[in-house]
Amino acid sequence: MNQQLNVYQRNGSKLGEIVDRQHLQIKREHEDLRKALLEGADLDRILEISTDLILTTLLHFESEERAIGDSVHGKLVAHRQLHTDLIESLKAISIDIEHRKLNGALELMKFFDGRLTYHLDVEDAEMERILAN
Repeated sequence: MNQQLNVYQRNGSKLGEIVDRQHLQIKREHEDLRKALLEGADLDRILEISTDLILTTLLHFESEERAIGDSVHGKLVAHRQLHTDLIESLKAISIDIEHRKLNGALELMKFFDGRLTYHLDVEDAEMERILAN
């Protein structure tokens, strides 16, 4: 992931390539969490996957923030605010995970199934289009 962040460029195909890889990583970890929950994996494994998913997502947001930079484009400013809101939600969920509560992992699944999946699939695509122009 760090290598991807280091080569992050503001426009062109490299942007889409990196964001696509990050999205795939996040979606893989999301599916790993779903599988662990459905199969009744032990709590340590569920919490480990949950923590990894949160960290991967935060790194993704960080790389997007670098791409957006100081842009004053209205939709990019709104995208930055979306990140702020999503990060606040992740912080709240991570408290339960840090306290070793299974409920944190369940809340993380709900969050990803709804809000974050939409962000990755729709809102990030719009950001990429704006940055590519």
